[in-house]
Amino acid sequence: MTNRVRRTTTEPRIRAALTELLAERELGAISVSDITRRAGINRGTFYAHYVDKHDLVQQLIDGVLDDLANIVLGEDDEAAGESAETVLDTADPIPFERVHGALIYVRDHYVLIAALTGNGTDQRIYEQTKRLIGELVERSARRHGITVDYGDVPEDYAREMMLSGVASVIWLWLRRGCPDDPRDIATILWRAKSRSLEECTQRHVSN
Repeated sequence: MTNRVRRTTTEPRIRAALTELLAERELGAISVSDITRRAGINRGTFYAHYVDKHDLVQQLIDGVLDDLANIVLGEDDEAAGESAETVLDTADPIPFERVHGALIYVRDHYVLIAALTGNGTDQRIYEQTKRLIGELVERSARRHGITVDYGDVPEDYAREMMLSGVASVIWLWLRRGCPDDPRDIATILWRAKSRSLEECTQRHVSN
């Protein structure tokens, strides 16, 4: 067996073992030996891939965030082949299909994400989710000639309220076990934007 094949078969086993263990107990109560026993490998093999269990967790988190970033901030809708019928409003600050795609990913990887976030209690991925939403809103606003106007509310506070509202709905769905269809949650977020995002946006009027 080549090193490449061995690596591609070993890493998924290690990551699956940690995911299973995190569903049973907190990281502090999990040892490298626990992980290697569950994965059916020796400690030397583990350390050939990871510095320690914290490095393993961080790589898992980074992988989730990279995947979400690719979904949320990937190619433009037209380049990705999205038809007009699949996008409820192509000039919307939060493109529906990008949010929908991210929610499908969360549902499909629920076991891993729930384990990494302590079933939605760990804030690391939550904060990064807010950052991705902020980047999506700002990029979409630039693309469609929209400027963000927070009125009398200081920008940092208004932006936090806007992004926290969206992220909190997603996190509530995650803590409940993702029971609702991702499209239903995306629709809730898209419709609720009128109470937050559209109140802070002002379209440029061309002369």
